[in-house]
Amino acid sequence: MLAIRMFYFFAFAALGSLFPFLPLLLESRGLCPRSISHVLVVSPIVNVFVPPLWGLLADALVARVRMLRIACACSGLATMALVPARGVTSSMAALLLLSVFRAPVTSLADSVVWTPKQAYSLMRVWGSIGFAAGAMLVGKIQSRWGTDVVVYATSASYLLAGLCAFGFRGRGARRSEPVLRHVGTILARPAMLLLLAASAAYYVAHGAYDSFFSVHLRRIGFGDDFVGLAWGTGVAVEIGVMLLSPRVFRRWPASVLLAVCSAVAIARWLLLAHVRSAPALLGAQALHGVTFGLWYLALVDRVQQGAPDHLRTSIQAVTAAALALGMVVGYLTGGVTVTPQGASTTFLIAAGASSVALVLYVSQARRPSIYAWHRSHPPVR
Repeated sequence: MLAIRMFYFFAFAALGSLFPFLPLLLESRGLCPRSISHVLVVSPIVNVFVPPLWGLLADALVARVRMLRIACACSGLATMALVPARGVTSSMAALLLLSVFRAPVTSLADSVVWTPKQAYSLMRVWGSIGFAAGAMLVGKIQSRWGTDVVVYATSASYLLAGLCAFGFRGRGARRSEPVLRHVGTILARPAMLLLLAASAAYYVAHGAYDSFFSVHLRRIGFGDDFVGLAWGTGVAVEIGVMLLSPRVFRRWPASVLLAVCSAVAIARWLLLAHVRSAPALLGAQALHGVTFGLWYLALVDRVQQGAPDHLRTSIQAVTAAALALGMVVGYLTGGVTVTPQGASTTFLIAAGASSVALVLYVSQARRPSIYAWHRSHPPVR
């Protein structure tokens, strides 16, 4: 349990150290918003294709934990390619290298750690704690030590996460063939297609937020300290929500919670599009606890609950790919809608994407299970 908690802490400390400040790092190196979006979109494009490949391979080889260790170690080393990168092409190449190894980390870890007894949220919350710690620490020290500290902190965090993964124990899923055919049958189910489409639409909004929220704050007059505080506030509330989530999941099914989170997300993006005062912005950030924290737990629960054990990583990885597809759209949309006055139009589009997600999540909530095929056609062992 200690190894799992520390793994999530350092793996998400890496994300907190990098992604809130990567747009600012690129901007400090002379890139314009459109060029920044072209660099940032490399990561979600890789996420569309790479995690399913890692997931299928991990399930086929029954090597989830081993591949998680490899992904973390290589992510730590690949991050250093961002140090010499200065132009658009070199920055894209560096992020491409990092993303190939970073992309499968979360889906590999979630498929190993998830449990149907709501204990998952109490382990995953350490990821949120790590993200907040990484964001707030880097926000404080990068103005003193330079923007490259973003890269060094990220690299060290991934390497430490890889070390923690040596304390993991696999759950002993047995080899089952053919993995690819079984995954394809499940993905063809209407309920699963609705869930993937809804999640992709939902993450259009979060893609725009992740990439340009920090730039938006700077454009409307706030400094790096407030950027770190704003990110930290959102994640701090996320931590509280995750700690309380076992009670929520005992009362409400994940399918319903996904729709509720979409409704809250609409309100959040509309607020960010219009407010300019520090208290109002921090209030909108507090909704992050629901729009990401509770939503992510509900999505993992919806995907993992009832999943064939030998396919857990593959299906979780395909879900991650759907989120990445939405993120691509969000990144590119932000790149052409951010103005010198901020990203208000970007957040209005995000609210529209969340509205689409709400409709789709409501539609899939009427279906009791996304794995009815598995119950009637158990896989060959």
